[in-house]
This record gives sequence, structure tokens and C-alpha cells, in this order.
Amino acid sequence: MALLIAYMNKREYMKKSGFDKPEVGIIIVGSLFGLFVDIPLIITGDSLLNINLGGALIPVIVCGSLIYKKDLNLPLIGGGTAVVSVLAYLVTRIEPDVGIVAEFPWFLVPSFAALIIALVLGLFNDEKEFFTIPYAYTIAVLGNLIGADLLRIPELIRIGILGSFGGAGAMDLVYLSGLIASVPLVFFYYRRHPITPSEDVLDIARQDLHAGRYAQVRDLSLKSVVEELKKAYKLLKMQGLYIRQNPVSNAFVLQKLGFQQYAVDDFLTLSMKKEELDFEEASKDYLTGKLLRDKVRERVNEIYSSLFRRIGAYIIDSIILIIPFVLFIFLIILERNIAGTASLTTTPVMLAVISLGTSIQFLYFTILEWYFGTTIGKKLFGLRVVDEDIGKMSFIQSAARNSGRYADMLLGFYIISIALISRSPSRKRIGDYIAGTRVVKIK
Repeated sequence: MALLIAYMNKREYMKKSGFDKPEVGIIIVGSLFGLFVDIPLIITGDSLLNINLGGALIPVIVCGSLIYKKDLNLPLIGGGTAVVSVLAYLVTRIEPDVGIVAEFPWFLVPSFAALIIALVLGLFNDEKEFFTIPYAYTIAVLGNLIGADLLRIPELIRIGILGSFGGAGAMDLVYLSGLIASVPLVFFYYRRHPITPSEDVLDIARQDLHAGRYAQVRDLSLKSVVEELKKAYKLLKMQGLYIRQNPVSNAFVLQKLGFQQYAVDDFLTLSMKKEELDFEEASKDYLTGKLLRDKVRERVNEIYSSLFRRIGAYIIDSIILIIPFVLFIFLIILERNIAGTASLTTTPVMLAVISLGTSIQFLYFTILEWYFGTTIGKKLFGLRVVDEDIGKMSFIQSAARNSGRYADMLLGFYIISIALISRSPSRKRIGDYIAGTRVVKIK
């Protein structure tokens, strides 16, 4: 909630700190609903060690995003992580039939150590807060995961244990450590930064109109239309539009979207430089820009995927994901018929299969949509997943989008998302809202 409040009020500050919409969305929604999901990590003898999606894997994914986006110094990350790992190892222990535990207040030591290390190193960095916040989060998460969990793998296997790293879900040491280390820093620097104004260009233009900045009204009104035309052009290219002219004019894109000549003329008039503008002329420019932008959005919304296409694609993908489990059952039957016993039905193996059953769709959708922009089902139905600017989405966006599937399933098994897709002009479901993505038709 602290991250959400900070992001809603001061988005630019949070973005510069590395916590953009996908990071904030996956920490809040993905981790909350992902705490029910375990991914098999190690199966040996009587032991099964999973990694919990919400409690451990998602924080690690966020760490990777912060390291990549903020270009964090890897030697410093390694040094800080090593210190936190040692502290995490010292304050935790294994209790049979319980797992890895730590006592209050000692479990706070690694997180506060990460916070202090980040503050000290921030003194030698030009952009203190934009360095310390992602650095504190990263070394706290990685240090606790390594020191409290990974270093204890040999002992866990020796005593035989069935459990998961981050298995206490959102209340796990790994998940909480990153927030305990970084959120105090977020609000320590919070007051230094202004509240982020509206990102809607026309909202700014309306304010300029009332303030008498008429030239800016014309420029912003034109910009609002051009931004939408750029997205429309990318979508038209995805759909195989052959374009001879280079560079492509905005008037040409309007024509390809089906606009009549009078609308194209209105856009060309808006594009013309005017020597002097008064309130009446600026108001006309603002109204023209708003009408054109809204109409372009309407045409673009027709290119976004329909509900029925997405349902069809999901059914195909679900059938594909069921195949490995059908083969597993076949192997059990075959093994019993041949050998009379079934080693595949041991407790660790069966629990691993159950864990894989709950997690495989996250892995399948996240990897394919990030790398290829589509899945097998979406490909068959001519769909592609893109970011808000109709470009390739990042890995953190793909992970955030697909961690939202567990919110879909637990909140009425996709009923809420079906309603959102049906009513949203851009056909977004829960995952698309938290990740900043959308699904478009490419044929």
C-alpha cells in the first residue's frame, strides 16, 4: 500500500527509482495472489523444494528489473548481498516439521542492514535516492533468499523436507525484506519531489487555455493526435499494411484509418503554424484536437482483440498445457503394468506435479509472450501482446501481466476480467492494467 500511494501521487519520482507500473503492480497484485503457487525447484529422495511465486520468485524478478533498468553496479550488489546473506543465515534456523524460521526482532536485522548499506553507499552516488532505493530492495531480497534459504539446501535435503522458499507467501522474509529495506527510503525522499501532474496531454492543454498560453494549447492539441496516430501506424503495420511512402505522413495514416477528407483537412489546419492566437482560435484548436484524438482512439480500439478471440486462444493454450499431465498419468499406468510398481507416485514427485500444475501457465505465458509476443493459441487466433506504445513488452511486464492470471482465477475464475475486457475500450483485463499491456489483432 505504501508503494501504491507513492506511485499514484509521484509517478515520475517512483519511475526514476525503478518502481514503474509493472514493478508496483506485480509486488502488490502478483505477490498477493501468487502466494498460492509453488514452482518445483529440487526433487531428490524424500525431499521436494519449491520456490513460491508470490513470496520469492516475484521479488527476484523485480530485483532483475531494477538491476537492468537502473544499471546497478554489480560488484556493489554482490558485496551488499554477501553481507545481508551472512546476517540472514545467522538469524534463521531450521525447525523440523516447520521449516526455516526467525525470531522477532532478529528477522529485521538483514533488512535494516540492507537499508543502512544503501544509505552509506548512496553518499558516494550523484543521484542518492535513485540509487539507494533500488539498491536497498535488491540486496535485501537476494541476501535473505541466499542466506536464509539457498545456503540451507544441503541440510534441508539431508533431513528430508517438503516445502518452498518464500512458502509463507506475502508474509515471508524474502518478500517483506525488500519492502522493509526500501519503503522507508521511498518516504524519506518523498517530500523532495512534486506531485506528478496529469499525463493526459489535453488536460495540460485545457489548463494552458485558461492560463492564456494559447500557442501551447495548439502544440499540445496537435501532439495529442500525433501520439495516437503513431500507435495506429504501428498497429496498421502489424496487420500487414504495405506502405510505399517514407516517411509516412499523419494525413496518410488518417486516410488508412478510414477518415473522410474533411477530417484530414481539419488535422492539416491544426498542424499549421499561426502567427497569433486568441482565446477563440485556441479553443477551436483544443476542440479539434480532442475530437480527432477521440475518433482515432475509436478506430484503434477496433484493432484490439475481441473477447471471443481471447477466450478461443486461452482454450487452445489450456489444452496444450494439459498434455504434459496426460502423458504423466500414461507413464504411471505404463510403469505399473510393466514393473508392478510406480516410482512416479512417490510423495515428492506427486507434490511436484501438483505444484507444476498450478505454476505452468505462469511460466508458459510469461516466457512465450515476452520472447515471441504471443502464445500458440494467440498465434492461431492472430493476436499479439504489446505494451502501451504498441511495442515489445519487457520481461517484467510479461511477468506482471501473467501473475495477474491468479487474481483472475481466484476472483471468480476470470468473470471479473471477462467483464473488464467486455467494457474496456482497449479490451484490458486485470493483468493488462497492472502491467501496462494490451492485446491486439494482427490479422
